[in-house]
Amino acid sequence: LLLLLRLLLHAAMSAAAAMCPVVGSVVMPNKIKLRHASTTTAPTNRRQLHLTRRSSSSVVTRATAAIEPDGVLDAAPRGMPKDAPPPPTPVQAGVTAPLSCPVSLRPLDDRGFCARSGLQYAKSDGIWDLTIGAAINARTSNPTSLTDLARSFLPKELRGLLPQSSYMGTATFETPQVAFAYERGWRESFGRAGFPGPDEEFKLAEAKLLPFASGKVLMDASCGSGLFTRRFVKSGNYGCVIALDFSEAMLTQARQFAKDEGLLKGVSMGAAGASYDGERDDLVFVRADIGRVPLPEGSVGGVHAGAAIHCWPEPRSAVAEIARVLEPGATFCGTTFLTPRIPFADDAAQQAIDAALREFQSFQAGRAGGPRGFRQWNKLDLAELCAECGLVDFQCDVRDPAFIFYSAKKPAAYNPN
Repeated sequence: LLLLLRLLLHAAMSAAAAMCPVVGSVVMPNKIKLRHASTTTAPTNRRQLHLTRRSSSSVVTRATAAIEPDGVLDAAPRGMPKDAPPPPTPVQAGVTAPLSCPVSLRPLDDRGFCARSGLQYAKSDGIWDLTIGAAINARTSNPTSLTDLARSFLPKELRGLLPQSSYMGTATFETPQVAFAYERGWRESFGRAGFPGPDEEFKLAEAKLLPFASGKVLMDASCGSGLFTRRFVKSGNYGCVIALDFSEAMLTQARQFAKDEGLLKGVSMGAAGASYDGERDDLVFVRADIGRVPLPEGSVGGVHAGAAIHCWPEPRSAVAEIARVLEPGATFCGTTFLTPRIPFADDAAQQAIDAALREFQSFQAGRAGGPRGFRQWNKLDLAELCAECGLVDFQCDVRDPAFIFYSAKKPAAYNPN
């Protein structure tokens, strides 16, 4: 009886194999697995059966069928056409930072060399130093002052204790303790002046920068610890983000925060966790003077300066540089602190009172900007500053007691009428 059942099962399997076409990656009836005849296998206790069928081209295709529990073909039979490979993913053209020599304002090559000036600049710890005097082939190693001599004995992380800027508004943020504290409580104190917070300020900036700056170069001027730089990168709206600041300590902290949040390329996972061994082309850290921006004319799709302009020693020169590097039609926007507003005074009266107070401070301190080195602003002063630098369509959002968000555009084309 068992022999009869085996013969019937054998006949049923043979008939099924002859009726079903042999195709790759198809489950055969009764869970038959096909192997190429050229593949030699060691004898097993599985039931094997040699099948022969003739194709329409009279070519005999021979395969070995074996009963398998999974019923999946190991490979397509010989001569079976393979599936077409998937189409390649289109590669989008990248946007790189158009860095320039701060002396000639001509482009730098990949080595940081400027053919026009003959000066070469370098990147250290992921940060380009594009300040005047930083060229590695023209810089003297001898200290030029007692401060430089003292700074040369300090480790790199502590050199900011002896700031390079003599303007207090800039020198304050060169110190490593301020760079460390900025996002650890310092920036939160701005809320008392009416600052709505980084997320809301970011939305205000994006509303003005986009859609013109979409896919283009964005400069985050006086980026500090990268509070907004990281948000711009994460948004994916820009082709390249340049984090620019004069403070090396701030840039070092900004780069560390970006690294901690996984915003740097070259991430590899190992036994010790993630390691970062590369650089991304769409996030560039640059040490530079805001009064001498190392970028070509008309190369930037937008500029943001969050809580920055009150720290600039020469705001007129800085905004003129920003206007120079902006593309026609691009926007410059930022936030700053307003002067204490005089009750019942209109904008013109407020401007006149502020000017008188600044002159008195300058007389007392013996230098512009007052003894603290920070300048507060009013609406008319900001509007006139932008107009003096050729920017148009000035707009602002004022919130009590001392917050202002402002924006202005570089005109798309000059109209003499």
